[in-house]
Amino acid sequence: MRWLIAVALNESSLTYGGLKRLLEERDGFSTIFPTRIGWVAGAMMETIQAVEPNAPLLNVLVVSQTDETPSRGAGEFMAKRFGERRLAASGYKKQNPNSWQRYFNKAASEVYAYSADDWARLYKKVFGQPLQSDLIRDARNNLQQGNEEDSGGGAFKYGPGGEGPAHRALRLWVMNNPAHIHGAFAKARTETEFGLDSGDRVDVVYHLPDRSVMIEVKSRISNVVDLHRGVFQCVKYRAVKQAMDVRANPIVEVFLITETKLPGEIKALLKRHNIRHVQVPLERS
Repeated sequence: MRWLIAVALNESSLTYGGLKRLLEERDGFSTIFPTRIGWVAGAMMETIQAVEPNAPLLNVLVVSQTDETPSRGAGEFMAKRFGERRLAASGYKKQNPNSWQRYFNKAASEVYAYSADDWARLYKKVFGQPLQSDLIRDARNNLQQGNEEDSGGGAFKYGPGGEGPAHRALRLWVMNNPAHIHGAFAKARTETEFGLDSGDRVDVVYHLPDRSVMIEVKSRISNVVDLHRGVFQCVKYRAVKQAMDVRANPIVEVFLITETKLPGEIKALLKRHNIRHVQVPLERS
């Protein structure tokens, strides 16, 4: 459950083989056959539902590497959840792929909508012990950790000098004030330094029921080169986040937030790549 909570908060998924490797290599389990991982995930979900019947179907985030949807075993859970008995039939996934994808999207959306606090409360209710936030943070990082640091990720995101105070202040303000960016974002769940599977860290992310909003911030000290780079960071964030999301055709919006006006060449780039821009005041409460 801890690994899948980390996956859910990353708004991603795990293949059956990927979960097998995590349990064996990180948690010390003996050999687990990939074909049995669906049973493991199903047993976990049954344990959760015995205590909280309306819990989102966390097990659906364990998917096949061929089609990125769960195996037919998940159909029994979705059938009960959504009141569609046909989903539990053994051949339904193969015979009705569009319908299967539609219900899977719905289940995954419910899982992604849960916050870290929601998962912590559920975990404690199910297992009677607290879920330490540092364990989930480490798990989220481990899911995306490689042996090589690339530019734009990890310690090198902000360059050799580290993050400056102006950038940090803007980043945290944007995270804490989604309604100032757009009224529709007022109730969004927000995060800062959100990790992507590419190794990049997005300055701010707003999680909404129907979409994700990736935000790159450029402070008052950014020059035109920084702004140009920010445009293409947005392009990358959108593509990677869409590829990570297991739902079909997920909506991912990208914003460039600045404290200063943009030169014409940057405005043109933003328009060309369908990236929204918001200029925030230099003096903010």
